[in-house]
Amino acid sequence: MKVTLSALLLVTTFISHTAGVVNVNITVLTIQAVSNIDDLFVGVTLDSSLLPTPQHWKGLDFNSQKVQTLAKGLSPCYLRIGGTEGDSLTFDPTGHGTVDINRAFTGATWDAVNTFVQDVDWKLIFGLNALKRKDGHWDPTNAKELLQYTSAKGYQLAGLELGNEPDIFPGQYNITVSGSQLGMDFYNFKKLLQSTPGYEITPVIGPDVATVTRSETFFADFFTGGGDRAVDRITFHHYYTNGHTAQLPNFTDSKLMDTLVSTIQTALDVSRRTNPLTPVWLGETSSCYYGGAPGISDRYVAGFLWLDKLGIAARMGLKAVLRQDFYLDNYPLIDTDTFDPLPDYWLTVLYKRLVGGSVFSVEASVDNSTIRAYAHCTKPSISYGYMPGSVTMYFLLPTINTTSITFPQFPDQPVDVFWLTPINGLTSKTVALNNNPLKLVNNTLPELKPYRTERNTITFPGKSFGFLVFPEADVAACSSQ
Repeated sequence: MKVTLSALLLVTTFISHTAGVVNVNITVLTIQAVSNIDDLFVGVTLDSSLLPTPQHWKGLDFNSQKVQTLAKGLSPCYLRIGGTEGDSLTFDPTGHGTVDINRAFTGATWDAVNTFVQDVDWKLIFGLNALKRKDGHWDPTNAKELLQYTSAKGYQLAGLELGNEPDIFPGQYNITVSGSQLGMDFYNFKKLLQSTPGYEITPVIGPDVATVTRSETFFADFFTGGGDRAVDRITFHHYYTNGHTAQLPNFTDSKLMDTLVSTIQTALDVSRRTNPLTPVWLGETSSCYYGGAPGISDRYVAGFLWLDKLGIAARMGLKAVLRQDFYLDNYPLIDTDTFDPLPDYWLTVLYKRLVGGSVFSVEASVDNSTIRAYAHCTKPSISYGYMPGSVTMYFLLPTINTTSITFPQFPDQPVDVFWLTPINGLTSKTVALNNNPLKLVNNTLPELKPYRTERNTITFPGKSFGFLVFPEADVAACSSQ
């Protein structure tokens, strides 16, 4: 990526401790941008297990005004449908075929989700069954049937995947598909799309490995086997820890947060050997695998891992992060019973509203266990009145210390504060913005107003996080946005 010398926002942090309060001085130096993201950087997922007809989407009502309002609040947005069960599913247009209904999805099911994404301005990515196999190779017969149906209906696809977490097929299905064989399957799939009217330029996305660090050889073999010529977006998955054993302190553990860096670096190092210009995505990700940690992964405290993941991913050059899940399990953005928005929903909405394209480096004179800071250009906004040149920073305070942050470079400048705190402790399902509890009002989103201050020092409670916007920063690197 070509960068200019005037684009980096370098944030140097000096911290001193006095009487239990952490005092932070932040100095901003504009040198060069380290990366860029777009409006689709943050996406969401739904699990393939929702698709079989007997599941009835496990209660998710696409026609609910509340669900549609919450979905529109995230648009524009990718919706990726994939997961372990995707590699056991068959498309049965009429529902009257010979396939077990618990392992099939129908045209009516496909119609429902496609209508929904059109209504809420989302973009659909779908994971095809990679275990449809014949003579050791992927069999595209059922995929062709789905594509023909989709084309006849006029539905648009933002991308197609082939298989979910193929590196762990032996444990999931007692079947082994090597990385090189999967790469060749992808190559043949790409050729199929290029020869199918209406799908010639549909992005091929993959390989959606479960873990790049433990499956580095599989990942590399995928590219050398033919995947390098097939994929338009490179994907891997990431979870910090086991949802069955995770404890509350894990969610504010800065050392655990830092483990993401080496995972992303491995994915970048391997993929760039053959595909240096292909965008790399976190194609499925959340806090804990096995469906999340009950009573923790859908609460306020989960926001520490989520916001930090967005910050690290953007800084390191990933181009999309797809959150598992919008609905279902223990880590959704909306409540499975009531469809009410959960804390990470509000955090995600604010991120999408405030965080703009250019990503800037943040450096601290101390380790990041006390304060974790990220910086971007502000997304220009008519509703907030933010103009090009503005800067958005977001901070996580993972310790119990009250923290006072001083911005000597912006004396007497206005700062808009969007600070999120829990209503009833870290495991609260209700979050407050600037001490005002957030909830839908007559099935519409509230305004999400900041409070404005011209104080040069702003103090925040420990174990909290939020966003600060400097609307008059006049940063040259942000002036062209």
